Amino acid sequence: MIKISAIICTFKRQDYLRHALRSLCEQSLPCEQYEIIVVDNAVEAATQQVVKDLDDGRVNLRYVTEKEVGLNRARNTGLKVADGRYVAYIDDDARADEHWLEALLSAFEQTSPAPSAVGGRVWLDWQGEKPSWVPEKHLALFTYVDHGNDARSLENGEYLVGANLAFERDALSSIGGFDPNLDRQGSVLLSGGDAAALAECRRMRKAVYYEPAAVVWHSVLQSRKRPSWLLRRLFWDGASQPLIELPAPGRSRRATSLSAYRDLRQCGRWSWEILVAVLKGRRDSAWDSLLGLSQRAGRLRTQIRLLAWNNE
Repeated sequence: MIKISAIICTFKRQDYLRHALRSLCEQSLPCEQYEIIVVDNAVEAATQQVVKDLDDGRVNLRYVTEKEVGLNRARNTGLKVADGRYVAYIDDDARADEHWLEALLSAFEQTSPAPSAVGGRVWLDWQGEKPSWVPEKHLALFTYVDHGNDARSLENGEYLVGANLAFERDALSSIGGFDPNLDRQGSVLLSGGDAAALAECRRMRKAVYYEPAAVVWHSVLQSRKRPSWLLRRLFWDGASQPLIELPAPGRSRRATSLSAYRDLRQCGRWSWEILVAVLKGRRDSAWDSLLGLSQRAGRLRTQIRLLAWNNE
């Protein structure tokens, strides 16, 4: 009987996908207890061929497509076709520890009260040296997760990421799955579908659990080892935050205005700190302030757009 469905949403990353699938085909959990679902969001023959190459009949491996581009849309497609009571998501550029599914399933079945979501450690594979300019406090933007050695329920403010995240299927379906409005579209690089789903679980008073034995390794692509990538990532992380923090029906114009004002003032502070740091030759301080400014400017961008929508 299928107990848990491992879902990989992929978009034109056949080489990485091959490694991810191999790690899932070699799980310690008995093959009859899990399935692997590949959701191809680019609908390419090369991706389907990778799945065929690794389908030896030993594991339950399925290939499905989602023609409308968007990670959260692809995630929801996987949710709809999953047979397991639990659904576990992993990125196509990640690799799962051999005990990954077994650890997630154990957390769901042996924790009381039963959690609605379980996630674990995500360790980074820098594929070389970690850039010196990457601050430790921003490692989460590279999908790093490590909340220590103890399994426990997470508090508000403690995060998990979609590269290593599982849900009780009915619980995820009951909140509508992942929000496609937080998908990246063209040059608008919103994100946070996983964070929004966890926030909704918490709003419904459903437990979110951390299981350190559920480990995946996430590859840091070369394109992400550039300062310009981190600045852009922080901007869109900030732009996504107001959409995650409060559902659209709960926003008031006054609350949004106050939040926008605070963001504008903080942008001014960051700008002043950058100027002072540059004049004093403090490159590290200037860089740190620039990162803060980028994220806060992203927040301000969304707050202004929300105010404009409220006028319509």
